[in-house]
Amino acid sequence: MNFKADLPQHLSDQIQLTGSLAAQDFKRTVRNNVQAIHNLAERIQETDGEYYDFWKQDAKRLLRQNESLTFVELISEEGIVKDIYPRVKNQSAIGLDITKLDYRYSDWKTKSKKGITNITQWLQLSQGGNSFLIDVPVYFDDTFDGTVTGGMNFNAEFDRLSYYLEDFAIKIEDEEGTAFYSFNNFDAAQNDPQYIFDTSMVMDSDIEESWHFQLTFADPTIFADKLKVANLALGFGLLLSLCIGLLQFFNSNSRIATKEALETNKKLQLVNTALEQQTENAKLASVAKSEFLSNMSHEIRTPLHAIVGITDLIDSGNTNFEEEHYLELLKKSSKTLLNLINDILRLDRIESGFVDVAHIEFSPASVLESIVSFHNQIIEHKGLDLSLKVNSSKSKTALGDRAKFEQIITNILSNAIKFTNSGSILVIYDEKEVNEQIDLKITIKDTGIGIPKEKISQIFERFIQLDTGTRKKHSGGGLGLAIAQHLTQLLNGNIEVTSEEGKGSEFIINLKFDCLQAPTEKREEHFKRALPELNILAVDDNKLNVVILSQLLKKIGLCTDIAYNGTEAVEKAKAKNYDLIFMDIHMPDIDGFEATRQIKSTQKNTIVMGLSADTTLNSINEGMSCGMSTYLTKPIDKNKLIAVIEDYFGSTSRNVV
Repeated sequence: MNFKADLPQHLSDQIQLTGSLAAQDFKRTVRNNVQAIHNLAERIQETDGEYYDFWKQDAKRLLRQNESLTFVELISEEGIVKDIYPRVKNQSAIGLDITKLDYRYSDWKTKSKKGITNITQWLQLSQGGNSFLIDVPVYFDDTFDGTVTGGMNFNAEFDRLSYYLEDFAIKIEDEEGTAFYSFNNFDAAQNDPQYIFDTSMVMDSDIEESWHFQLTFADPTIFADKLKVANLALGFGLLLSLCIGLLQFFNSNSRIATKEALETNKKLQLVNTALEQQTENAKLASVAKSEFLSNMSHEIRTPLHAIVGITDLIDSGNTNFEEEHYLELLKKSSKTLLNLINDILRLDRIESGFVDVAHIEFSPASVLESIVSFHNQIIEHKGLDLSLKVNSSKSKTALGDRAKFEQIITNILSNAIKFTNSGSILVIYDEKEVNEQIDLKITIKDTGIGIPKEKISQIFERFIQLDTGTRKKHSGGGLGLAIAQHLTQLLNGNIEVTSEEGKGSEFIINLKFDCLQAPTEKREEHFKRALPELNILAVDDNKLNVVILSQLLKKIGLCTDIAYNGTEAVEKAKAKNYDLIFMDIHMPDIDGFEATRQIKSTQKNTIVMGLSADTTLNSINEGMSCGMSTYLTKPIDKNKLIAVIEDYFGSTSRNVV
């Protein structure tokens, strides 16, 4: 009885949900195809008509990529079909004057003059067959130059979407009420309005013009069939009850029933155990996350409190405070906050997959020596003994990602220093060449507090910290080891850990890099000889960044003009033809994107390279769309700078525009 009472609402809900999802899929398919025509029109507009010479190649590619697109044509501002692709099948449409077609010309003219995309009703074409026509207007300097028009028939793609809706019937009508698509014979399907999903698919800019989408059950007797199943279930249930009663009466199968009950009970116990374990895991994860957030709040607020307090003290005009001491504290707090934020952003970027692996030349042994030397001041301040042992007679040159190698070593070494209050830290470097690769083994041993055995497996997790709570003794966000683990895996390596609580820890980092057999010290000199004389402009509102970039360029033999904001960059580009411009993104007056657009509007041959610390995918995409040739991220080293300039201005790239 409950089933019968709930059946109408259940069927109605099923139709509404299925119809809503299907309508979205159909609408998305249409918009994706229409977007292809938009993209072609935009390329023609962006080149002030020069792209008309290439539109057929682009149309050929669009027809390959968009199954519903059957042809692309160009219609002049006077309403004449100038050209069409493919030409052979549509020859009869060339030269067609649509001003003579009352059902066609009025919408075409009205929408185009407003700069609005027009989608026609389902039309009988002059060259035969039926199609929708998508008119995208083209404007040059606010002057109408005709439309890029695509003929589209969505039946094949709609059939593919409908393949998974075999129990349903679909009908779509255009704005004039013409049914141009039907699936599973909609007119023969069930016709109760309660079980019909009915909606308007607004496909045109004019909201009054839309497609009419309907979906219902293909089986016209579905309600009766469902009730029949319910009645059969009821009859079967009564029969089964009778049989069970007889079996109980005669007690012939009592042993089997008992055995089945025991087995079922055992399975339920196993399920309960699994649920309890999952509940416990969820609690642990929640506690770990809460501790992490509490710790991050403390770690961020601590340097912020110092920065704000010292700033207020300086601003108060009090001349009695120790200025040098407080400025040092301000610098230290700012650096602590920056490192913490960098760790958070670096880990999020790694786990999001937006990390590339560079391939540059470097000496792992030399890099390791520099890292150890850099930490000597901290070691001396803590009264520890730091030693480096290199087990290699001649250090080799590797080809790989030096920055990630440095980050891995720095994070683990910093961790060892943080948790070692007395004693020593030993760094051991081993390398060997195997099959033209360098196998590296870097061991970092300390005499610090150690790690409990039961927590060794957790130290690389992002929300787990061994030292948590309000009484924690060591600062930091707890992200260093998680970042080191991610970067090591990204370089196809691994980290091994052994530790004993109270006696210290040992981390072993295993990595492989390609080995360079021949010396490459002369690459920079060859680069200087092969490179032509270039006019270069560096744009950045941060003067230190400009100085660093200009000095890097000076070291490789290139002189640089400087602009400190977007407006100044545009003015200098107007006064002088630059071959290459390094453009910062975030600037106070006009940003790097807008400055690039203005420069490229008059200096089309100038190579503009984005150079920013903003590495989000949205910024990179916007940089490329506004006219930048490439997008570089800060900090940039000399080798990468040489490589990217060689790509555009080297002897093999002189004709690149």
